[in-house]
Amino acid sequence: VDLTKLDHVFYCDSGSVAVEVGMKMALQYWNGKNDNNKKHKFLTIRGGYHGDTFQAMSVCDPVNGMHHMFAETLPQQLFADRPQIPFHEKDWNEDDIQSLKVLLEQYHEDIAGIILEPIVQGAGGMHFYHPTYLKRVRELCNEYDVLLIVDEIATGFGRTGKLFACEYADIKPD
Repeated sequence: VDLTKLDHVFYCDSGSVAVEVGMKMALQYWNGKNDNNKKHKFLTIRGGYHGDTFQAMSVCDPVNGMHHMFAETLPQQLFADRPQIPFHEKDWNEDDIQSLKVLLEQYHEDIAGIILEPIVQGAGGMHFYHPTYLKRVRELCNEYDVLLIVDEIATGFGRTGKLFACEYADIKPD
């Protein structure tokens, strides 16, 4: 894509469908790569909102989200603590990513991908978090062989000041 540093984009008719397709593509990737594939779960951060289709609902905040009535029906995913260091804070503290790192260390063989809203969780209360968090997520995905999906439905196309919010951390999703 000429306007960005991204290699690929996938257009959909809604945010839920975009998330659903991104998750499905991650599962297909691992299935195609390995006949004995165990990577069928997703890891995300609390406070997120990703849509109203079933896979998308499964990675929305399970406690404060809008889909708690479907909890027994949805696939069970992994949830790390929400990042706490604000976007404009100068100092980064590695403690902010420990919850996610521990889950990756423990379950990376089962995790197909990490999905999150980059830099700002919109429906989760307009929660802006530090760009280094996103950069560290990318590094951990590389280290643990897990795909990274960024949900740019609310943040993409200049809504945060850059064309895509992942540019604040100078990362590329898978």
